[in-house]
Amino acid sequence: MKVAFPVLSVLLGASVLVPAAHAADLQITFCPEQVVRPYPLDSLRGVQGLLLQNAPITLRSVEIELLKSGNVVDRRMLDTDALTAAAKSGKGARDAGMMELYGFQFCDGKLLQGHGMAAGATLAPGEALLLMQQVFAWKGTRDELRVRANAGSDGTPVSATLRVDPATSRTVFRWPLKGAPWTISGASFHGTHRWGIPEEFALDIVKAGADGRTFRNKGVRNQDFNAYGADVVAAADGTVTTALTGAKELPPLLRQPGEAMQDYYGRISAQQVKNMAAGDVGAVGESVIIDHGQSEYSVYAHLQPGSITVKPGDRVTAGQVIGRLGTSGNSTEPHLHFQVCDRPSALSCASVIPTFDRIEIFNADGPRPLQTGDVVGAME
Repeated sequence: MKVAFPVLSVLLGASVLVPAAHAADLQITFCPEQVVRPYPLDSLRGVQGLLLQNAPITLRSVEIELLKSGNVVDRRMLDTDALTAAAKSGKGARDAGMMELYGFQFCDGKLLQGHGMAAGATLAPGEALLLMQQVFAWKGTRDELRVRANAGSDGTPVSATLRVDPATSRTVFRWPLKGAPWTISGASFHGTHRWGIPEEFALDIVKAGADGRTFRNKGVRNQDFNAYGADVVAAADGTVTTALTGAKELPPLLRQPGEAMQDYYGRISAQQVKNMAAGDVGAVGESVIIDHGQSEYSVYAHLQPGSITVKPGDRVTAGQVIGRLGTSGNSTEPHLHFQVCDRPSALSCASVIPTFDRIEIFNADGPRPLQTGDVVGAME
């Protein structure tokens, strides 16, 4: 039996697997596998947020604990009802093909290891129960996360731990675009990035005008968008590992006047399924990945087709133009998607919190990590 967790913001994901019908065989796996990273909710007040992304044995309960120096500070218990709901959600995702379409969210098969999905809190041999996206917030510090799965009549728990590490990237990055101001969607919980393992700490960068809109006229053409065609630059010195080309740009997918929000989400979701089914080129579009050493790679996605100026093996310096901002791949409007990963892939990786230098967050109450809605300028 296995419990697998995809992972933290803490966003936690985990799964419980049952290879055999004995509680002693219960296993807990995580994705990412070794460390989860909290992100500040309020830097001034020291409030952190963590997202933990992602057996006949009956699980009586699962406990998720946050520790500091070996002592339990926070505990959450998921009872049989909560586990049954989680099982139904996980099985529904599997039956709908989501685990194949978004394989990167489940560590490309490593999380579940080929196990079937249980329909409830009772796991048969070879079945798994998936717990996804458990959110935590606290003030102060936590350094370890522990998951305990309680099964069987003797109540003996099986546990596994993850290191909680707030560290940001060793590489210090400049802003990947020139000029100001730029508006970002970042790692805040009310954005979309935080809920995906490879893009948990990614940025979507657009340019808003004086009217607060990102486009001129009616925004029906990509050329109407303020950021379209802007020079994208290497955010730090490094070596190009990937220059992905061959992607297409679609017209903007903005919400139309009078269109219900539910209809709009349905329309873009249908298009995004088509994009993701096309693989990397349909997901990230024309893109560049740069190796900065120390297992840190910067990703520049959705570039304008035909604009990439570098190739794999090229050495680049911070500030060097590598392409132009576009909307290729899985994109609803022209923007730069920038993220830092722990391996040379835009999808099959865990996100790293980028360390920035020489940027200004307008109207902020002091230096702090970026949040969704921030307006940012690069100090040249």
